[in-house]
This record gives sequence, structure tokens and C-alpha cells, in this order.
Amino acid sequence: MSIRPSFGAVVPDKNAYQADLGTKITRAAPLRLEVDGPISLDEPWRYLWPTRDQFGRGTCVAFGTIAAIELFRAREMDMPPERLSEQFLHEQMLSQFPLALAEIDTMPEGGSLLRQAWQVIENRGVLDADKQPYRPAAHGIGPSGPRAAADLEAAADTQRFTCLSYGRVGHPKNGDDPRTVFFSSGDEIALTLLNYLKDGYPVVIGIPLFLHPSGLTNWTLPSVLAQGRVHCPDDADAPALEGPRDDGHVICLTGFIPDAAEPLGGWFTFRNSWGTEFAARALGDAAPVGSAGRGNGILSATHVNAYCWEYLVPGPGRDDQPATALPTTS
Repeated sequence: MSIRPSFGAVVPDKNAYQADLGTKITRAAPLRLEVDGPISLDEPWRYLWPTRDQFGRGTCVAFGTIAAIELFRAREMDMPPERLSEQFLHEQMLSQFPLALAEIDTMPEGGSLLRQAWQVIENRGVLDADKQPYRPAAHGIGPSGPRAAADLEAAADTQRFTCLSYGRVGHPKNGDDPRTVFFSSGDEIALTLLNYLKDGYPVVIGIPLFLHPSGLTNWTLPSVLAQGRVHCPDDADAPALEGPRDDGHVICLTGFIPDAAEPLGGWFTFRNSWGTEFAARALGDAAPVGSAGRGNGILSATHVNAYCWEYLVPGPGRDDQPATALPTTS
């Protein structure tokens, strides 16, 4: 396989997240998720919407967000997905909406948050990929290049999008947008996200990595790279995993597969950003692993419910004046 697994997400509130994980077992058992049948938002477009590749860069936040916008727009306009620029979104996140210094000090180097993507899509907009193509060889934690030219920023301003909902673990702090939904790990977050999928909205989520005794993670084990099924320690047939870590991955949820044997009722399908070699060898007898297609994968409702730390739901385009962004640096 030629996959170069890459990440780039971080937990938005490390202390609150770890505290919540320590108490989640005392809560009532979460509700099972009920659906009438499989949900697949990307089914009509799968062969017209090639899976993208981060090429080893920590840009998963931008890739997951762009995927959700492209899929939402395809469904809204009944047309093949547009090709939007992850490069522009990533650079705008880092240059225009950097994290507060106090946050950076508690995070793994180079990480970013879906909160930054939210601020960009509402206030700066997104750009067509042909105007600013992705740069596979660009590395580093700063913006990958100078600020976008004025004509590119003007073009992006015509493609701003509503944020239907943004949520994260933790509690309100000074500078948080008042629209933020706060939750604790182990709350009914899987049900919340499933309801957005039922309404036709792709959802972007951030989740942590877990470490395997081999030194690999729950995302980089050979069976995961081959089949696309990502485990958490709570899954019945999970390998030995320790964590969660403070760094993780961002993916775009695209559907749900009901499964009576899964404790919460099924599996979320997701679009990854590691190219078409990810999940290229899903086994026919390993259902529902093969149901999401090459480049995509599944993870259990239990996994999402217990460990999701951040989510973003992009919505319709907006043509109002950009909001005044809340301060993000200190």
C-alpha cells in the first residue's frame, strides 16, 4: 500500500475531555440509534467524487470540511460535487483565525480545530480548487504560503456557508461563539449526529487516536488500512488499544448502516482523505466493512458516542455581510 497516514486534529479542551472520560461510565446507558434502513448521502455521487489525499500533511480538518460542503451542495443542487480548495481553507484557518496562545500550549504541535474551519466558511468563504490547488509537498505548522491574493479572497467571499451547528467537548470560555453547543463525552452525541444525517446534512467530526502495542494507532493497523473499519477500545472485537490521545483525525460522516449486533445500533460511514488505497481490500465476508466503498470507512456508533470531541455541520450558502469574527488570539 502507498498510504501515508496523516492527521492534524487536536482535542479542543483537553482537561474537560479527560475528566469526562473518567466519569462517563457512571452515566445511564446511551440510547440505541433507530433508523428505518441504511442512510447513504453520497451514494448517487460516489463514482463522480474521487476520494482526496492529504499526502502526508496534517490537513484533515480542511479536507473533512470541504468534503461536507461539496456533498451538501451536490445534494442541494442535484449535480456532481464541485471541486473546492482544501489549500485555501487550511491557509485561511491558520493565517486569519489562529488559535489562542493558551490553547496552542496545551496541544500537540501543528494541530487545528473545526472551530477555525467554521470561522473561515462563514466569514471568509471557500475557493474553487482550480484557483488554489492543493500543495502535497507543503509542510510546517504555519500557513503554507503567503496570504491569498485580493482577487482570490474576493472570489471566496461569494462562496460563504452557514454553520448549522458546531459543538465541542468542554465548557464555555471567554471568546467562545455563543452559538457553540457544549457536550460531554458519553452524552447522546451519536444521536445528535445521526439526526443531521437523517435530514440530509453531512457532518464533520474530530475523534482521538488510540495507541496499539505495536506502536501503530487504531487508524494505521494493516487491517484498518486494508478494510476501512476503525476500532475504539469499547468495540467488542477491538484489538488492544490504549488512550485516547490528545491528537486525532477529522473525517466527514456520510451515512449510517444499522446493525443489531452493535451495542448502539450500527455503524457510521465516513469519507476519509487518504486516497483510494484506504479500504481498497475490504473483505466480502466482513460486512458491513465493504459497504462504504474504496477511500471510505466505518466506525461504530459506540465509537462516535463515547469519543467524538468536536463536530461541524455546514449548511446553505449565505450572501449577507461577513460577521465580525470573535477574537481567537491572546
